[in-house]
Amino acid sequence: MGNKEFLIGRFRSYYKNADISLPPRFTMREYGFLFFDKKYMMRHISFKSKKEIKLFFLEKVPRHAYYSTAYYQDPGNKSMEEKKWLGADLIFDLDADHIPETEGMSYKEMLGVVKKEAYRLVKDFILDDFGFDEDDIVITFSGGRGFHIYVRRDDVFPLKSDERREIVNYITGEGADVLKFIQVEDEYYRRKKRKKYVLYPESAGGWYRKVTREIMHNNPAYLLELFEEFGKEGLFQEFNSVLQNKKLSKILTSEMLKKTKKNSMKLVDLAISNESTKLQILEDYPRDIYLQYIKNKISIKGETDEPVTTDIHRLIRFIGSIHGKTGFMVKKLSYEEFKDFNPLNPKNLLNYVIPDEFKIHESKIITKNKIELPFDVDVLDGEECVPDYVAVFAVARGMADFVSKC
Repeated sequence: MGNKEFLIGRFRSYYKNADISLPPRFTMREYGFLFFDKKYMMRHISFKSKKEIKLFFLEKVPRHAYYSTAYYQDPGNKSMEEKKWLGADLIFDLDADHIPETEGMSYKEMLGVVKKEAYRLVKDFILDDFGFDEDDIVITFSGGRGFHIYVRRDDVFPLKSDERREIVNYITGEGADVLKFIQVEDEYYRRKKRKKYVLYPESAGGWYRKVTREIMHNNPAYLLELFEEFGKEGLFQEFNSVLQNKKLSKILTSEMLKKTKKNSMKLVDLAISNESTKLQILEDYPRDIYLQYIKNKISIKGETDEPVTTDIHRLIRFIGSIHGKTGFMVKKLSYEEFKDFNPLNPKNLLNYVIPDEFKIHESKIITKNKIELPFDVDVLDGEECVPDYVAVFAVARGMADFVSKC
């Protein structure tokens, strides 16, 4: 038995017992599949019953399974125009591929960062800003490197691509002038006219609230802690990681560390002040840089995969199917489960996304190199008997070869 036969056997054992979760209006969706022994995607498929889908999974054993976010009058038609589009779920995709800071991280660390951003997207934007209810959304762990968030409500189904792009632009802050989220007034100081920056009350909502909350409660205290632990260099690295501009980051770092008349640092004054005018602590140009930093810090820039949200014909991973590169379930999570889902915890992965069928038996594998894994069995080197879920993960990712059953 080779790698392909091992994986097909394990996947078939799962699909034999799995109660696959069908999406709403499942007969009106297009389905697509990738297989272990084919290099192309089979798509433009439709199903009339749950039994028909179950039989397909058992007979064909797909490596990856997808369905359309869209609803069609004729979903099996190979012509996209003749399918006759009727509407689509509103989808958000957060994946490690779109988060630069995950580069070089372990699988567990990477998922931790993506989970944090996904939670911000759901809590700060979808629920708080857009006003959707928890019952309107479906959250799934993709089984791979991220999360999918569905909004299923009648008033979002008809939205066209341009309208969905506006939603993405709001989330990322694309094209927004951060100064619009702050009250700028003229005042006279020592007979000289200058700008006075005043934060809006948090009750203003939206980006106004986000900017105020970040400056009043979160960011300055975070920067001060960073400086106390890592010094000037730590502060500079933080600014540069967000601004992606060394010159501006140096200017802002220097401004934050300047002494005030009270012989304290501007950063300290910024952190302890509860005044809505606290931005006056900074000089004009560094203040503008700081506001740009704040905007970039708040926005989920790059993390929201725009093509997924704006593409009204998109295929998305089939909830309840197995991800062909990890052996993890594409797992539906309630909002409460999602809040508690910690992909950095091996037991969390074991309890939530590893099929029970992969926990029963052990298999012997041989690693190609020393590898790190996101499980309690976290390092493998050479030939070893391991639980099937470890074997599936390692073999599916090309880290190891199947040898035999144990």
